[in-house]
Amino acid sequence: MIVAGLGGGDGVRIVLEIEEAMLLSELADQVDSVLLLGEADDPALGRLLPDAYTDDRDAAHDYTRYTRDSLVDGKRQAAQRVRDATAVDEHGGAVQIELDQSEAWGWLTFLTDLRLILAERVGIVDEDEEEADETRDDYLRAAYEWAGFVQGSMLEVLDPIRG
Repeated sequence: MIVAGLGGGDGVRIVLEIEEAMLLSELADQVDSVLLLGEADDPALGRLLPDAYTDDRDAAHDYTRYTRDSLVDGKRQAAQRVRDATAVDEHGGAVQIELDQSEAWGWLTFLTDLRLILAERVGIVDEDEEEADETRDDYLRAAYEWAGFVQGSMLEVLDPIRG
């Protein structure tokens, strides 16, 4: 995977191997499934859509009632854009994706959502401590770390002062 800036700092170019593009597409499906089919008591869904008012049940209910659908919609659209961009012909070469600033930030939204779900699934509570349950799926842990690498690489290109 290669992440580079577009000329003039107007966005990001991502070059993925076919397997990486297929992985991102599959992970986008998983994020969408959690958002669409996740049970209310799924801790991963709780990480994506936390209670806004933990000390005021009525305010939390109102906030959820008025914002949840649009939040879920935005997150599902971000996942769909990743799926669309990573659709590949399995016989082709590398997949090159060019994203303008707005599209790149949409991808970052998706990557954040993905990492929140994966962190919950592997038991990472605080990224600095990384005391994840070692018995959990290594595939999910690797996907979590890889998504973090992609996210960090994109952020370095989009905000080189902080990178």
